[in-house]
Amino acid sequence: MGNLFLKEKENWWAWLLWSLIGASLSFYSSYVTEQVHYLFIPASFLLFGLIWWMNYSKRYEFSRAFKVLLFVGSISFAPLLYTQNYALDELTKLFVDTGFVFLSLTLVSLMGALIAKRPKQYY
Repeated sequence: MGNLFLKEKENWWAWLLWSLIGASLSFYSSYVTEQVHYLFIPASFLLFGLIWWMNYSKRYEFSRAFKVLLFVGSISFAPLLYTQNYALDELTKLFVDTGFVFLSLTLVSLMGALIAKRPKQYY
């Protein structure tokens, strides 16, 4: 039946731990492979695992799932921008890549929050 009037508090330390695990996986993958399209795989699998778990537990509303996925994803994908070597004259390429990463992260978080949201409860 769910918690009708109880608002659950978010444990941000647990999500920070998951995001640090994702950051370490993406940092490790950036040193193992030189292929750019393979760098997003470990952090993406972590996000998809969190989406599956949120959908399975059915305790997350849309806004709560979106905030958590955006938080975990932004910290998990941050080392990918750090490990890329940009020269000083390629600053616009850095900004374009950063914008692309965070725009795609926002879209993935939006779709994941739609998947993971708690179903409507009719009383």
